[in-house]
Amino acid sequence: MSGRAQHCDCLVIGAGPVGALLASVVARTGRSVVLAERGTLERKAPGRPETRGYALSAGSVTLLDDLGYWAALEPFAAPIREVHVTRAGTLGSVSMDAESQRVPALGQVVPAATIDAVMARALGEAGVQVLEETRFAELAPARAERRQVVLDGMAGRQRFAARLVVAADGAHSATRAAAGIEIQHRRYDADALVFDVRPARAHQGRAFERFTPEGPLALLPQPGGSMNVVWVAPPAACEARAALPEAARIAELQALFGWRLGRLEAAGPLARFPLELVRARRLHAERLVLAGNVAHGLHPVAGQGLNLSLRDVAVLVALLQPPGDPGAPERLARYEEIRTPDIDRVVAATDFLARRLRVHDALTPHLLGGGLLLLDRIELLRSLFAERAMGLEALPRRSLRAIPPPGSVEASA
Repeated sequence: MSGRAQHCDCLVIGAGPVGALLASVVARTGRSVVLAERGTLERKAPGRPETRGYALSAGSVTLLDDLGYWAALEPFAAPIREVHVTRAGTLGSVSMDAESQRVPALGQVVPAATIDAVMARALGEAGVQVLEETRFAELAPARAERRQVVLDGMAGRQRFAARLVVAADGAHSATRAAAGIEIQHRRYDADALVFDVRPARAHQGRAFERFTPEGPLALLPQPGGSMNVVWVAPPAACEARAALPEAARIAELQALFGWRLGRLEAAGPLARFPLELVRARRLHAERLVLAGNVAHGLHPVAGQGLNLSLRDVAVLVALLQPPGDPGAPERLARYEEIRTPDIDRVVAATDFLARRLRVHDALTPHLLGGGLLLLDRIELLRSLFAERAMGLEALPRRSLRAIPPPGSVEASA
């Protein structure tokens, strides 16, 4: 281990979309930022088919545009112009469209690999010191207005003394555990199968979510005419479907989804993910703050995970702008005060949908179906639901738009 700790304003652990975006934007404000990532960064999106996609709400698109990154993502995005939600076995349904909400699109679907590549390039443009293949090892108590972190990487064991440590290393964060922050955890009796299909009829920007007795089934429009399938079911059912020949699995999907888009054909590899709820009991410790899945890992129903995390970034970046100490207790307390109501609301809503929409008693499906039917018939309720789904909560846009743009002289100074 090197004898003397390297000093920085912010040390970010984890280079997923949340950590990379946060590090890039904070560096653009003039703060010195180091980012540690256990893997390697892909600065070019792979040419192979990508099974993961992010459904970005209209609010998230606005945020990324304010921060100067949407222009690089937009050519690879598929706009969501309409959302159709149904419950299997009931008459209830909800339809929302961009035109009735007076927005260009309800959201955008962007391949995960594209976001990763754009964010990786952004780190270099912003002057972030990136440590790849580097793992978090130890966290020391705060001293002299800094918190020391030990990292293990290609250069051996290194020590950093940061005015603020940002934990963005995922739902099973070692950084969060080392800080002694407890979590609420629930492993759902469900996994998600994720893959692409190509429908015979053009999707025309339509997204579908169907609630079944096993769990939600979503089909999201993808660039190039394909659709990304997120099929949630109990682990045993997912295991059985993953073992099926591809044609048999698509036939089962077709029977469940229906023929509104014509025949579905497989268009990419299959991935499987376990589903769980993770909610941190608090969002900060001394000179340490949580952002993204470290603070709240969600069930994918309604596609709110990354959108919720991007609102963490927006608030945290606004609070960390110079001058002053980025790790000051009052800044971190204010971050928790602002973010807690939004996080609690989304966690409660997604957890309710994940668990209650699988209830098999005779009455619950009809009550839920009736609720969807009512929501579809009352314009005020539908508009409120759409506003929440689009992520149009108030964000500190004036502060964010005042940050020097990507690649500016001020940001790289």
